[in-house]
Amino acid sequence: MTTFSKFIPGIASGSLEIAPALANLNFDFALWKVAAPKEFEGVGSALSTSRRDDAERGMLHTIARKLGALFERKLPSTPGLTSAYGTRASEIAQALSLDEQGRKSYGVFASRAGADATSLWAAATSGTSAISVHLLACMLARMWDAPEATSLWVEIVKRRKEEVIAEFDGTDIAHLATLSAARQDFPRAQLAEWDDSARAWLRVADGIKRKQQKQLMLILDNIQVPVNAKTDTYESVIEAWSNALTLVEALVQGISQQARSGDILLAISSWHLFPDLTVVKPSMTHVRQNDPVFGSGGLLTIGLQTSAVQEQGVHWSLPLAYLRHYGAPVISTQSINSGLRSRLSLQELLQATLGSLLQGWGAAGRDTLRSLRWISSMYHLLLEGSKLGSEKASVLTGGVAEQSWLALLSKAADLYLGSEGLERQHNNKLISLGRKHGKTFLGTPFAPCFGLLERGSFIKMVTNEDERIGVLRKVGKRMAEEMKIDSSQIFIRYKHELSSSRWVYEYATAVPYNTGNKRKADGTPCSILSHHRWLYSGDHARLDQAVRDYYMRYCNITGHTFDGIIERTYGQSGDVYRSAGGSAATTKHVIEIHDFARRQAVLNAAGETVSKREDQLIEDTFARDAGICWAYRHARPFYSFAYGATDDAELFIIEEKKPFVDVVQTADESATILYSLFESSSIDKDIVARELECYLRFAPVDVDPHLKSLKAISTAAMLFRHFPYASVDVRILQQGLYNSSWIRNCTAPQEHHAVLRPLHGASERSFSLQPYALAERQRALSAQHPMNITAVDPASGIIIPASPRRNDEPLPSVEVLHGTPLALLPYALSKSQAFACLAMFESGQHNIDPSQLTEVMAMSSGASIYVSAALLKDPYDKTPPGDIRGVMGNIGRPGITFLVPPRDPLIREVSIDEWPLIERHEFNGLARDEQNKSDTAIAVAYKLPGRNIQYLDSWSA
Repeated sequence: MTTFSKFIPGIASGSLEIAPALANLNFDFALWKVAAPKEFEGVGSALSTSRRDDAERGMLHTIARKLGALFERKLPSTPGLTSAYGTRASEIAQALSLDEQGRKSYGVFASRAGADATSLWAAATSGTSAISVHLLACMLARMWDAPEATSLWVEIVKRRKEEVIAEFDGTDIAHLATLSAARQDFPRAQLAEWDDSARAWLRVADGIKRKQQKQLMLILDNIQVPVNAKTDTYESVIEAWSNALTLVEALVQGISQQARSGDILLAISSWHLFPDLTVVKPSMTHVRQNDPVFGSGGLLTIGLQTSAVQEQGVHWSLPLAYLRHYGAPVISTQSINSGLRSRLSLQELLQATLGSLLQGWGAAGRDTLRSLRWISSMYHLLLEGSKLGSEKASVLTGGVAEQSWLALLSKAADLYLGSEGLERQHNNKLISLGRKHGKTFLGTPFAPCFGLLERGSFIKMVTNEDERIGVLRKVGKRMAEEMKIDSSQIFIRYKHELSSSRWVYEYATAVPYNTGNKRKADGTPCSILSHHRWLYSGDHARLDQAVRDYYMRYCNITGHTFDGIIERTYGQSGDVYRSAGGSAATTKHVIEIHDFARRQAVLNAAGETVSKREDQLIEDTFARDAGICWAYRHARPFYSFAYGATDDAELFIIEEKKPFVDVVQTADESATILYSLFESSSIDKDIVARELECYLRFAPVDVDPHLKSLKAISTAAMLFRHFPYASVDVRILQQGLYNSSWIRNCTAPQEHHAVLRPLHGASERSFSLQPYALAERQRALSAQHPMNITAVDPASGIIIPASPRRNDEPLPSVEVLHGTPLALLPYALSKSQAFACLAMFESGQHNIDPSQLTEVMAMSSGASIYVSAALLKDPYDKTPPGDIRGVMGNIGRPGITFLVPPRDPLIREVSIDEWPLIERHEFNGLARDEQNKSDTAIAVAYKLPGRNIQYLDSWSA
């Protein structure tokens, strides 16, 4: 209550003299309440009873009234702005209001559900000056981080208190509330909660006004202007605040204004008021935002003033004297479009993730538009294959794979490709953000383009034989020019299909050779260049004489059978005749004669020369690394693999030139070829599905940082899909997701383990495949040359180790691999892992060990409460451990707050003589809500950077 000393009339002067005791008056601000302006009534009606009570009688009401009284004399009158802001705030609050039934569904958090407009309603019921203080809180929260904004509040409150006391001359009774406020304590913790409530309101309002806010921020990104040039913190804040109130009031009244400094721009971005704009730089543009609160037609001109300091956007530089307990003031510069301070929606995060992905691809991801078109095209090919019944495509796109990182990236690419105008500009900024600041976010992949690019392995996806040869000839021509080699030092080996189950290797020139000379019209001699093919004709006469000895020696060394080598060389699955006694000693490969003459005629017509493949002594070992010996072709006739798809269509180059292949054939050139093939629809969708499925199924998930990070993204996306208004801190892009504590010891859902079907009568068992490290082995398996595999029997936990096998030896007892590849599956999280994941994305930096969160059952941060689903459901219903649900709201604590059960709950002991008073009623089968008849005690824990989770106090819901 207010205590006054007596007033002594001054007879001579006619004035009122105030006794010195007036300076020590005691005013109870908690009892001061005024009716909120009618424009704010929508805010009050959207609040829960508990929040409204806090706003009208609690700490936030007290701090709002004290701050309003303290700064009242410094503020201009702004009736138009107050009315306009109240209208906008009510519009936002009503968009998220909950009815009684909807509120009940949030269980013990019903009183905290809904938009956190507590500080706003506290200000509205504390007078117009308090509303202006709330507007300043929004400005500071928009520009500064929470610790910085709190330090600013501490400093300006301290300076204002000193100013009021210094100005008091003992005779002024017109502003007793201001003097009383200057005598009050303003604990830092209360100022932090005031700031946090404003931040929560900003998050909510940004979500509701996302489109308008995004357009405004894109415009402000191109403006270089400081809030003001003051170097004194108190003077700078007061000037920016006063100017913003005055200028926006004029706009609301229909008086056009020019933004000579950044204060008004900071204000409209913080208050969600969108006047029509005339943007002068970089070019004259009129932006109509059609905001009804500016119905009188106020126009804001921006871009005439520029900053000498090269800071992007609207920026503010201040010395923060109270950021640290000790030491000199910290000079801090922030911008409202600072990449290190903004928050991103899930869709925006995925756009930035695309940027990080393309950055990791290196040269292959340099062309953003073409790379994203390829991602989209590839995934849509998989969808088409799935609709047509492709099993490989189905496991990559159906079921749980619909939530995979591959599906998320494809949808993000589609969103980018479908955007235009300001939206495309915004997406470009997000992708640039990911490229620049997200270099460690996903880690570096073993191979770009999801493993489909390395050394031209994508050639096998090309639909027909001639197109594959054409692609390799383009590559070969460039290699030959760079290495200065001729047609005898490089050639193409390709697989020619004789029937659905039979094939042979044939050969072609990669570079045209000189077939003779002729003269031009002017008599100048010139060379005749032509390509050549060595085609299979079915004539084995030379084979048995020329290479039988070589193949016999090869078989003795490797353990292969002679019949098997001939089978694979000159016709897969050919017939084998045996002698009457059944001996294989006189076996001879018999195959129908292919239409050699017809093919020869076609190629000759196209300008290529042809000869029989059987006429050449080609010692082809079928092992890619062993190379090929082609006698009579070159003085040193050993050739090594250079480029292409193993066992399909490949370039071989003279052995001594092999070390230079990676120098002349770069990733961006291979990517250009790959993208061109997809753009020209020259790709077989079934082979795309087969290759990608094979790469992902046997990818080294446990050791590959890139794949671990991609799985982490899909896991986080699955968590955040329940929270439509949630956002993540942009600083998450600077974290290496693969080092996150919450993904350690994570597994894929058990129902998606691969199934191996044993042969030879062995019983079927379920296995979880453990990946191995080399991408070379993944492709080898695709070509039906499986390498070592380690498997785990989940029933017994027994590890089945890998055993060395020859490249051509089939995988014993394995027939088919089923289920979505583990590399695509999101992680299956426990409850503590899920909360650690949410905390990391919410804060952008805290990598909390899940073992510290085993007791956590809910988490509050910003404008969201994340609750274990078990708390919101009937105890009879079972929920997965990592099932977390979102509640819009918070518990009124700054930062990230974890809620845990009390360690030692108070339970009333029942004495033995009270047994007649205890009644145990049998359940009558009727479900009734008894929650509102009891209180739930919840302990509040918090985390400080670098420290363990600590218990703070309790909270009753």
